[in-house]
Amino acid sequence: MFNSKNRRWLSRSEPIRALGSAPPTTKNRRRQFNYIIKQWIHRLIPFKESPYRIAMGCACGIFCSVLPIVGQTFLSMIAARLLKASVIASIPWSFISNPLTTLPLWYGGYRLGSWIMPGKHKPLSNDEIHALMQNFDQMDWTQSLSLLSTEVWKALQPLWLGTVVTGLVMAIPSFILIYYLAKGILRRRNH
Repeated sequence: MFNSKNRRWLSRSEPIRALGSAPPTTKNRRRQFNYIIKQWIHRLIPFKESPYRIAMGCACGIFCSVLPIVGQTFLSMIAARLLKASVIASIPWSFISNPLTTLPLWYGGYRLGSWIMPGKHKPLSNDEIHALMQNFDQMDWTQSLSLLSTEVWKALQPLWLGTVVTGLVMAIPSFILIYYLAKGILRRRNH
């Protein structure tokens, strides 16, 4: 490796600067911090990929982050793989849904789905749940499982519809924004 400052070749025994270490400068700390962040982003984001693949991977992660399931990270990785997008770019976006944001996202999705779906989709009251539980005692296990699955599916339809719409509303603009950002960063990096 050639060191232009001293005009000599560095030996292998000399340490190479660590990830994000700023060059020696007399400038202010903000400039050093910006340099560290830029270096970290440039090394983290795999710009060997096209801007389309990066943006599509991010959109997959964003879309899957609001779905009412466990394992959203794995689902976003599978979706990115199926759409031939960047799997690495999909991973961090799936953490939009975390223990602090899951319930508000799902509640908002349920309310949106209830508003969009035709007909009256009201949640079961305590009396209706109690009546269903009493009916379970009089049924065999196949009938009770069938009844339970239909009632759960009725309750989950608005939630699924609302979260899918929310995911699309979040993923489509994000795809467009990230596509142009990645395109600009890649253009600046190549020049």
